Amino acid sequence: MPAPQPFQKQCACTINPRTVYDSPLGNPRKLERELSAKGLFALYHQGRVLGYRDIPLHTWLAYLLFDYLPALLVFEAPEDPYALVRNEECLPLASDMPILLSLWNLDFPSYSQILGSRKNLFYADLCEDSQQHELIPYVGNGEPQVYAYSSRGFHFPGQSLRLPAYLSVDLFEKRVLVFLYRGQELYKVFDQRSVREKLEEEGSYHLRVYTYRYKLWRFYFGLRFLLCTQPFYAM
Repeated sequence: MPAPQPFQKQCACTINPRTVYDSPLGNPRKLERELSAKGLFALYHQGRVLGYRDIPLHTWLAYLLFDYLPALLVFEAPEDPYALVRNEECLPLASDMPILLSLWNLDFPSYSQILGSRKNLFYADLCEDSQQHELIPYVGNGEPQVYAYSSRGFHFPGQSLRLPAYLSVDLFEKRVLVFLYRGQELYKVFDQRSVREKLEEEGSYHLRVYTYRYKLWRFYFGLRFLLCTQPFYAM
């Protein structure tokens, strides 16, 4: 079922990237070029975020051995390490890893590796006005659409809406599992990229979405974090 498109622009930002201004190493011009290539802008967020220090050491080791190195051997782009983190609190994703070594025009890790494929999405009339909106942590390369709509207009994560309304989700990854929660209880699961779910009961609704490698009967293998949202408050 088609859904109306919101008037607000979807914006994408990266959080707390480092340069020489807040770290011993790092080139601001290189960062700006990489942000421009990825269609991002930098946001320096003072609240709680999920940064590289919050990823356990064993997760970093598993990523290095089973994702990063194998991808390099077959000349593929490595998966973003934040896809391995469950992010239970749905915190914004930070790209705060510092550059450890700069030699002539080479940096390790490079800004491409530091930024990865993670971003934080929101809807606004002006992208610079991000502080008034709940961020949607996202680890992917497409442009997902997640919002609710009703006769009163469009509603985004963290906002209240009047019932009845429809929750609209459009994703571009091939294999996704969409978990819809009502309160803290799992409400519905969708094994599909496009969801139009009518909301008729009061409560708070939030999403957690994962990609998977393959499925066998009702079992899913290779789950990876894709996105999550703060609640929609239905009244």
